[in-house]
Amino acid sequence: MAKKDPLEELLEFVRSVAGEDGVRVFKELMRYEDISEEQLTETLGMKPNDVRRALYKLERYGLVRNYKIRNENDGTYIYYWYVDRETLNRNLLKIKKSVLEKLKRRLESEEDQYFYCPACGLQFSYEEAMGYDFTCPRCGEPLELAESNPRKKLLEKIVKRLEEEIKHEESVL
Repeated sequence: MAKKDPLEELLEFVRSVAGEDGVRVFKELMRYEDISEEQLTETLGMKPNDVRRALYKLERYGLVRNYKIRNENDGTYIYYWYVDRETLNRNLLKIKKSVLEKLKRRLESEEDQYFYCPACGLQFSYEEAMGYDFTCPRCGEPLELAESNPRKKLLEKIVKRLEEEIKHEESVL
């Protein structure tokens, strides 16, 4: 499997937490040392509320920061935003570790065996199947036992890949 470009991976993450507007805002922020909300709005041709919403989502994940300066003319504050390049990698690593822990907990709850409905494909743990008297609640067909859980295999693969990524990133930080 080919390694993804780190910038593309970062933008993929930005998209997952802040949507397409967040990607547009983040890309624009990457071009500047800092830029005001007003300048961002004008440059991107977006509504101020959409820009602000994207900025707050990005800030929540530690991807961007801001500072404010009082406008001498009218006393209002002008907010300037920037990508915090120094802490960006540490914040992303922290997020990856959090995701890894959640995936590991989920993996622990997955069982090797599960029951499924051959008619409609629903899957059930042993406890769930027992609760339905081993009959599909949707269509009434008897549930069948499967020895290998594809969800568990997929989770194991994702956990392994994420552990490798984290190990690599920790070695270069």
